[in-house]
Amino acid sequence: MLAANRPKSLLVDALSAIQRETGADVVLIGEFLDTPIPRIRTTCCVQGGQRIDDFSFPLLGDPLQEVAEGHIVSILDGARQDYPSCWLLRDFKASSVAAMPIPLEAGQRPGVIALYWAQGMPSHDAAWPHLTRLIQATQDSARSLYQEIELERSNSADQVRNQVFSDYIQETTEGFTVSEYMPPIPLDSVTEEELIDRLCFGTFITDCNRIMARMWGFQRAEDVIGLTPNEVVGEERMRRNGALWVRQKFQIRDMEGQTVDANGEVTWIRGTLIGHIRNGKLTHAWNKRSDITAQKRYEAAIHRKAQTDPLTGLPNRYWFQDRIDDLMRDHTARNKEFCLGLLDLNGFKEINDTLGHLVGDQILQAMSVRLLKGLKLHGAEMARLGGDEFAILMPELSHVDKAETMARELQELLTEPFVVENMPLKIGGSLGLAMFSESGTGNDDLLRLADIAMYAAKNDGQPYRWYHPDIDRHSKRRLSLLNSLSEAIQAGELFLVYQPKIDVWNKELSGFEALLRWAHPSMGLIPPNEFIPYAETNEVILPLTRWVIAEAIRQGAAWLAAGHRIKMAVNISVRNLLDDQLEDHIANCLQDSGLPADLLELEVTESALMTHPAQAMELLHSLRALGISIAIDDFGTGYSSLAYLARLPVTTLKVDQAFVKDMLRSSTDEQIVRSIIGLAHQCQLTVVAEGVEDEASLSALLNMGCDHAQGYHIGRPMPVADVEGWISQHRVRYKSPR
Repeated sequence: MLAANRPKSLLVDALSAIQRETGADVVLIGEFLDTPIPRIRTTCCVQGGQRIDDFSFPLLGDPLQEVAEGHIVSILDGARQDYPSCWLLRDFKASSVAAMPIPLEAGQRPGVIALYWAQGMPSHDAAWPHLTRLIQATQDSARSLYQEIELERSNSADQVRNQVFSDYIQETTEGFTVSEYMPPIPLDSVTEEELIDRLCFGTFITDCNRIMARMWGFQRAEDVIGLTPNEVVGEERMRRNGALWVRQKFQIRDMEGQTVDANGEVTWIRGTLIGHIRNGKLTHAWNKRSDITAQKRYEAAIHRKAQTDPLTGLPNRYWFQDRIDDLMRDHTARNKEFCLGLLDLNGFKEINDTLGHLVGDQILQAMSVRLLKGLKLHGAEMARLGGDEFAILMPELSHVDKAETMARELQELLTEPFVVENMPLKIGGSLGLAMFSESGTGNDDLLRLADIAMYAAKNDGQPYRWYHPDIDRHSKRRLSLLNSLSEAIQAGELFLVYQPKIDVWNKELSGFEALLRWAHPSMGLIPPNEFIPYAETNEVILPLTRWVIAEAIRQGAAWLAAGHRIKMAVNISVRNLLDDQLEDHIANCLQDSGLPADLLELEVTESALMTHPAQAMELLHSLRALGISIAIDDFGTGYSSLAYLARLPVTTLKVDQAFVKDMLRSSTDEQIVRSIIGLAHQCQLTVVAEGVEDEASLSALLNMGCDHAQGYHIGRPMPVADVEGWISQHRVRYKSPR
């Protein structure tokens, strides 16, 4: 009698004996499963005298379907022609099949024993009686062994693991399915086309949770189990996704995409699809999906805010830079010309000075609406760059005559009076035009050319001017500034001012931000927004930043010596992130001054980080190792994610003032600020809100849980001589920085 403690090995021996006696290439014993799509699961399968892994396969289109109905199957030759959709016959390369049922006791699932020949089985007359007797003689032993194996399987660790896995699928907050390939797909013997066919028609969903079922439009998970992916998502989509999966080596992780339901509602999904390959065969696939619609809507709101001027609702400078880059790429791809116009209003400063900024803002809003309506008729686009300066992109107006026609129409729209508080106000404008051509003009250069043409129009009293090298006088100022800037450091023309930051919770001073100013001997006080952008396009930014850092550290050390422990923040640019001498320079300054590293904070903009992420990562980790704090300035305008920032040694986020200023009037801005604060705190980051201009905003930030605040309501940038007076006047207590 066969020993019961070795059922699998004994069954292998029994099937191997049948294989030798009959000359069959494959012999298997399996059980019929009562699933939504009926299938067979092998209990033991021997091929070439060796046991192969258990697998399952569908009965539909398989000759063993007749065995399930109690019949004996005998196909002498041509099995694959008779059953063309049977994957098992194809995998075994079988032309002949013989099979019969294994009757079991009442209440047990019936079984089957089947034999497969690649070159054809012996003739019916000669071999079938012998074969029948051999199979029947094996049935009693096979049945006993089969039952023991099933008992062993039900009590095995695999069963426990399967139950744990099934519980996880049902309890997770993500959509989850498991699919099984029946039979497993041998990857080394199928073409890509055959493989995709198998993915479409030989795949059955064996497990699914309620979340995934509802994502697919089903009410219950039970309605999905047993279906093919084709029946769930459609064959066309399945073939497209299947081809991508094959090219990705059956590993797709965190891929994002959109789905649209019957009502036109768009849903964003992040999905992972992982294939399980065993012994060169694809056996299962795990599909995980998450609904990230809320996250995408938040990111879209951030993106819109970052690219929108809050006063006029027009696109802003960030949008303009991205859009002009797109047009340049289009020119490269299709040799398509386009025109750029730069518009500056005439006499706008006088209106602001005389009637106040409120009236000026009203005029800008009304003018934007009027001009935008006229520009759309020409397919042109408009952005506010700042103040009363606007950029006009004309992607469809490459011809000079057409651009001039539009320029004249704009002037007519501008000369029509604006009525503000029952007062008609006339405003003109100066428009500079520049054409992008094969000359290799870059983004900044094209804007500069339009800027030169605009100033020429203003100086000449003309409504518009085209750029021409003969009028390029304005570039002399830029060149003069760049040349003078290097000398200004040595000449002592540069100085720092300091803007305070306070702790929102207790109103204590938490630090100062050092800001650069330039007192030119002949040009007077030059605004930083004029000379710093020039410096950032030139290597002069490197010694300039080093001077600022050294001076700020020296001042921080002086305050410390006077008994004031004040944290000092300094801005660095994208070029500084590529400066291989910056780390040593900062370390030497700290050592020479005696200022503790924890009293220095470096601020770098979000956009600078995204320009050179690898270099930024390396440098900031090195600086953080010295004990220096790292802050992300203007957060929310550079489109990076907190997932990326979490990999950086960042200690602080500074919320851009564009969001803070309007958060009391805009629910979108308020939600953005609140979300940034909450997400930053989850990442263990401190939050500084910029642009705080009134007590109501400060109170709102307190309610949101913001840590620090900075802005005109707290204090304006002041020279070092006024710092002590400001502290005394506001009775601010000192505290140790976090």
